[in-house]
Amino acid sequence: MENNKARSSLLDNLKDKYTTQQDKIVFQQAHAPGYKLRTLVNASAHVTIAFAVDFKTGGEILTKKCVDDQKNVYVGIHLTKMKLSAAIDLAVDKLNSCYAKTLNIAGNGLYTMKGKYSQQDIDSLTYDFLKEVLSSPRLKTKIELIRSGGQTGFDEAGIKAAVKLGIPALILAPKGWVFRDINGKDIRDEKAFKNRFNTI
Repeated sequence: MENNKARSSLLDNLKDKYTTQQDKIVFQQAHAPGYKLRTLVNASAHVTIAFAVDFKTGGEILTKKCVDDQKNVYVGIHLTKMKLSAAIDLAVDKLNSCYAKTLNIAGNGLYTMKGKYSQQDIDSLTYDFLKEVLSSPRLKTKIELIRSGGQTGFDEAGIKAAVKLGIPALILAPKGWVFRDINGKDIRDEKAFKNRFNTI
């Protein structure tokens, strides 16, 4: 019940921004440093879809724990073990299971995907996936918000896809606008953080 109130409050607070900025991104930063708080808040979405080749990273473990602790729905899409059609069907089923209206996109950062996928590859894959899921005739409810932590890799791709699909997008970044580059180095730079989304 409390989770439902928190979600409703979040959507109400953001509604005015979205009525005139359907194709814009709302950028926010967490009130505490590090990745834990922003992961917890982003995991308050009805459903979290995490894309990964490695689910044993600290980030993936934390994401699943935050979703489970809030009794929300988690969908893990293993990029090398799951066929795209099966992943799309699974995502639709999970969204339907809770009549989801909010979606958190998570997954491996670009540094984990180095040598396997470029950011452009990840952007294309995520957009194609979400387009199929969200236009599925089986989907029972319309997604009203796509959110992420704005990190490189799938966080970034999820927000770019939301903008292209005309869905309100929210980034809750770690305090200080921290993000990890392709080499796993933490960068603290608000302008550099936001500039990654200028090419949409």
